[in-house]
Amino acid sequence: MMYKKILLLPFSFYLVPYMHLSLAIDYLFDSLIGIFLFMIVTITIGFYAKKIHCISLLILGNIINILLSYTLIVLKSPLVELYHSSSPFIVAIPLIILFLFTQLTGIFWAYVLQKEGALSTDKGNKN
Repeated sequence: MMYKKILLLPFSFYLVPYMHLSLAIDYLFDSLIGIFLFMIVTITIGFYAKKIHCISLLILGNIINILLSYTLIVLKSPLVELYHSSSPFIVAIPLIILFLFTQLTGIFWAYVLQKEGALSTDKGNKN
């Protein structure tokens, strides 16, 4: 029982507004480190979700994170004000699409590798 809860721990990442954190990191360091870092994290979580067959939890996490991001924009959080642009919604929509695309890429590669048997835990006999 405890093992199943530990398997779901990576999905707690969606309780963090990672889209805004990536923009804040990029603004503070004047680079694209934040976006690339969170792209790697989201592709990994997409891969992991497919591997443990929890795509529904991935979808729920994305919905929660999108709602959290838009709530931060509407409430004018200091995190959003840090990288002020003409409209935070204009910045948010392409980033959400980018992060969803990276998750789909992770799901795709997990599917391909599972289909080929590269991720199989069986060592030997195939019936």
